[in-house]
Amino acid sequence: MVVLAGALVLAALPAGTAAARGGSTHTVNPGESIQAAVDRAASGDTIRLGAGTFTEAVCIDHKALKIVGAGMGRTTITWPDWGQAAPLPEVATNPCWEAHERSDAEGNPRTLADDVSGLFFLYPDGPVTVSSLSTRNHPANGIVAWGANGFDVHATSGTGHERYGISAAASTNIRIAANVEKGVDRGAPWYAGTGGIGIGDSNGANARITANWVQGYNLGIFIRESRGGRITGNTVTGNCVGVLMFDDAATEVPDATGNVQGGDFRITANAAVANNRYCLAGRDGSQVVSGVGMSVTNADHVTIRANTVTGNRANVPAGAAPVNYPGGGLSLVTFAPPPGTLPEGVPGPGPVEHVEVTANHFADNAPVDIFVTPGEPANPFLGPAGPGIVIRHNLCSTSNPGGLC
Repeated sequence: MVVLAGALVLAALPAGTAAARGGSTHTVNPGESIQAAVDRAASGDTIRLGAGTFTEAVCIDHKALKIVGAGMGRTTITWPDWGQAAPLPEVATNPCWEAHERSDAEGNPRTLADDVSGLFFLYPDGPVTVSSLSTRNHPANGIVAWGANGFDVHATSGTGHERYGISAAASTNIRIAANVEKGVDRGAPWYAGTGGIGIGDSNGANARITANWVQGYNLGIFIRESRGGRITGNTVTGNCVGVLMFDDAATEVPDATGNVQGGDFRITANAAVANNRYCLAGRDGSQVVSGVGMSVTNADHVTIRANTVTGNRANVPAGAAPVNYPGGGLSLVTFAPPPGTLPEGVPGPGPVEHVEVTANHFADNAPVDIFVTPGEPANPFLGPAGPGIVIRHNLCSTSNPGGLC
């Protein structure tokens, strides 16, 4: 009752009225501009969105704001439909779209139309929060922050974003909880988005990814070249890979000059079920991936415990190229980057090492429940696992090499 009363008092405050901790609240209703409210706001302010639909893409440049909707599915920030039958609408330049263009090696360098996100926090000067709203259809990301110290996204949903549903890069103190992300396959050349939830290029991420549902993306939860965090109680299903922790040694945000050694994560009590989409992965499409529940690639000091990993099997369309990335329930992989993909002078990533896999339930995965790259792999892009691989007390049936179950 006390919480409800407080919420009613806050909702009754007119736009610009002082709220808790000295910030102001700006109320925006459908037909009004979120971007205009953001431009008026100061760091520490709250943007409160009314129920309804906003056809917008919002750049929050160097501001720390709290953006709150009327509820998941009640407040929606959307972009016009696009795909094979409808080209992306052109957009005016701003610092967010320009920054994305500079770092996105997969985008069209001749336009900013594919660099548009629903809510983009570019180097905020304090913690940011987004909650109780939905995003839809943006050709870059749904909700994204670069350079944030404090990024809290909870109780949101996202549909059909082309890069990430929710993403943090070069950030610390990340909380992504109780969100629903669903990919939309638009066919060639877009297919579905890169990842439902992504963290990249973040050293000391202190990330907590908890109780999210991700379905229909290339990668459900994607941790790339980031260090420090927990992935707990999530469900990933219908993706090409359910959970991927990947160290590629090639920082992309804000540029290619850094190098974060990926690892130091705990992956516990998640469900990775039937991640059987077919994907052409990698910047050149050379990796063909399907049917991977979880994978740790080149990262170190990772704990995988008490997860349920079932029904992950490659699904290759007739006439399509065969899978060349190890599939099944869990794969621990040392992967050599293809020639020419690392920046000059940047060493390649180290092997997958110091990974503990305990008390997980594997079932109905193919070709195996657990795969560890062997000392002499047949695939030229694979190398041997490093030291400290511990696999014990799991419920599973098949492994490569044998004897791990």
